[in-house]
Amino acid sequence: MRLNTCKLKPFILVLIPFSLAVFSSCIPYKSIDIQTLKPAELNIPKNFVQPVVVAGLYKGIEGVEESMAQAAIDSTAALEAVLVLTESLNQSPLFADIDIPVVVNYRHDTSKKIIPYNWQTVDSIAADNNADLLISLEYIKLTPVVDGYSYWDGSLNAYYGYLSYNIYAYWRVYDTYTRKISATYLYQDTLTWEKYDYTPVKVGYQLPGFFSAASYCGYEIGVDYASKIAPTWMNEKRVYFSKGSKEMRKAAEYVQENQWLDAASTWQQILQNNCSNSKLCAHAAFNMALANEILGNFDVALEWLNESDNFQKIPETDWYRNILELRIKVLDLL
Repeated sequence: MRLNTCKLKPFILVLIPFSLAVFSSCIPYKSIDIQTLKPAELNIPKNFVQPVVVAGLYKGIEGVEESMAQAAIDSTAALEAVLVLTESLNQSPLFADIDIPVVVNYRHDTSKKIIPYNWQTVDSIAADNNADLLISLEYIKLTPVVDGYSYWDGSLNAYYGYLSYNIYAYWRVYDTYTRKISATYLYQDTLTWEKYDYTPVKVGYQLPGFFSAASYCGYEIGVDYASKIAPTWMNEKRVYFSKGSKEMRKAAEYVQENQWLDAASTWQQILQNNCSNSKLCAHAAFNMALANEILGNFDVALEWLNESDNFQKIPETDWYRNILELRIKVLDLL
């Protein structure tokens, strides 16, 4: 029995890698990462030329320390929010290559409701910035909560403390052409920083300071609203067939080098010269669909999938057709 056991061990060690190599060599396709556009959740006008971002701030009551401190915290978050919003919008194709100015407008209304700007104010801000679209942070309120306690951890006296901000921010978009307001959005959240220590936990020491935390809250507010009003890039995976002939392997090399026109030319040669090999031609036609999607020709990509089915039905075409049809619908929303 000892002799048989000793013989089996090296056999198993050799067999497993060999099996994996055989399995991987049987996969006829490779995957690539591409970027596609995710549509915005909130509709804003698309016919604008120049947007401007407005931070609506309130001044504190002179001589009232608590009011002045609250106004300073809110202003810190608001300014960070509009700056981050502008930077985030520049990463969207809807706002690409547009220099978006940021302005501050101090509000003096005392209503408990968040009243929209009158169109006279909108027109004045627009005229000062040669803008036709106002993206406005109408109101922001950060309510800090600080608390903590001491406890016995079994050997020493320990401390727990936290800083929490309850966030309330409201956005509107003003279209100077149609005189309509769109993309109204209320952002509500609570962000908390907490710490355990063997000395009393304090804001500005173990915890971030009030203004540092407010700045981070503003960052979250700006990033969130940018994702709501502007289409953004997202990563997706696609597959293409890379085996079956010398030409298919050569085209796969072109794909890895991002040379899609050369790859497409090679696949078309395969389709012209290998009509008798229905499986190979089905794979080449499928790859032509991918090439056309990469080049932005979605309708042509669907035609190539139909052509692939005409050569031979392969399971990948139905899955890919659903993706392309969805992308076409998404384009209508952009």
